Amino acid sequence: MLRNLIGGIAVGIANIIPGVSGGTMMVILGIFQQAMDAIAGMFKVHNPKRKEQLIFLIEVLAGAAIGLVGFAKILNVLFEYYPTQTIYWFIGLVVFSIPLFLKSEVKQDKVNWVWVIGGMALIFIINFLAPDSDQVAVNPTLPDISLLHCLTMIAAGFISGFAMLLPGVSGSMVLLIFNQYYLFKSYVAAVTTFAPDVLISLVFIGIGVVLGIVASAALTGFALKKSRIATLSFILGLIIASSIVLIPFHASYDVFTILTSAFAVILGGVLVALLNKLA
Repeated sequence: MLRNLIGGIAVGIANIIPGVSGGTMMVILGIFQQAMDAIAGMFKVHNPKRKEQLIFLIEVLAGAAIGLVGFAKILNVLFEYYPTQTIYWFIGLVVFSIPLFLKSEVKQDKVNWVWVIGGMALIFIINFLAPDSDQVAVNPTLPDISLLHCLTMIAAGFISGFAMLLPGVSGSMVLLIFNQYYLFKSYVAAVTTFAPDVLISLVFIGIGVVLGIVASAALTGFALKKSRIATLSFILGLIIASSIVLIPFHASYDVFTILTSAFAVILGGVLVALLNKLA
């Protein structure tokens, strides 16, 4: 239970930050395949493991909710005072998860480098399409409730949910491309106000997230059955490229920043090792 809850918290935290993937956190904890099987199992007519898989999903989703809401303010503080080091910490998490992915998923199979390059290309395209910070409203005004708004929230939730399970693909980055990220983040941060417009919007976002998770699990499961090594190679490309696009090339570097950023990468690796041992 503890591993599943921690895994869910990691997924929730990862989905707050553009460029960081919740699916990668699942790989680190070794629950990626289990999550795919559990979601697919909910839609099987005869499934003797349904209760066990349902409990697993509830634990992960509970952790994700804690990660999204409980750690949003902590991450805001980290990004305010140590933005570069925080990014390098996540880079460390992603980079050191790659050997675990190869060991736990790819195993003795040979990687298909064509699909690896394809996965990397997708991440680079997503990153290229992301708007600059001056092109988006960082603190948007919460819109009035309307049918169009509710449908938009379902679509935003679907995007986030679909990307949530894919290692290397950041739902937040995709939301940023569609200029919905900061609105999404504002609703999550305002949940404790219990304002009706906030709660209604979050309900429709939640509907979209559930639909996106189901669609993502179905597509990933189908791809793994049809061509496992090609799919895993594609996912490997997603993970590799996501660690590259996270690098803050435009940050100001001095001796202190370089040393602390290097320490943050190592700290990310240590955390991966600890989480893997827990798994």
